[in-house]
Amino acid sequence: MKKTKDEQLVLAGTEEGEILARLTERVDRAVAMIQELRRERESLKSRLAEAEAKIRDGQENGQRLSSLEEEHDRFRRERTEIRDRIETILSNLESLDATEGE
Repeated sequence: MKKTKDEQLVLAGTEEGEILARLTERVDRAVAMIQELRRERESLKSRLAEAEAKIRDGQENGQRLSSLEEEHDRFRRERTEIRDRIETILSNLESLDATEGE
């Protein structure tokens, strides 16, 4: 049985309609996915900027800590030097006292 020309047009129109509907659906999904990926990209950029800022802060804190450790060591050396000088002075004073007592 042969289809009439009108039936073929309706069939072709229906097929084209289905194809266009599927294409539209796929385009809509692609657009939604692109929008979601853009939002995700912006979120990741923001998180990256925050992480980089934390790293910079950590590096600055590390440098300050290193500087404080060096200063602490210098103070410790100075304190030891002052203690040694005081002990020398006390020793000299004690020897003076000992020689006066004779």
